[in-house]
Amino acid sequence: MSAPIIEWSPQYEVGIRFMDGQHRQMLDLVNRVVEGVHQGKDLEDLVSVLRDLVRLTEHHFHAEETRMAELGADADEHRNEHRDLIESLRFFTDRLDADKVGMCSVFLRDWLLRHINSTDRPFAAFLRERGVT
Repeated sequence: MSAPIIEWSPQYEVGIRFMDGQHRQMLDLVNRVVEGVHQGKDLEDLVSVLRDLVRLTEHHFHAEETRMAELGADADEHRNEHRDLIESLRFFTDRLDADKVGMCSVFLRDWLLRHINSTDRPFAAFLRERGVT
């Protein structure tokens, strides 16, 4: 299983510092898993990085949802996306082998990039309208 590494670039930025920083960290962790699978790293090491990614993702979602609540954003759909991904991640991380780690990392990378564009960009615009940078 070999997947391309995706380097962070300005096209993934939404213009909100905490979101951009966390998105970048998440992509870096995904890339570490992808590279590790390609290099034949030990499954335990890969799972450890994947679990770090799950923790960071949970932290990121909590930070976004806290901002939403503080600013009175209507965010049920956004919250539901977060909940669904976390449930999927927990399912994945409980049943991993080397192939699934690779599939999971590619799934996460694709989900993250899609989520940034379709969900976090509009949320970031909402935040900027309220003076958050």
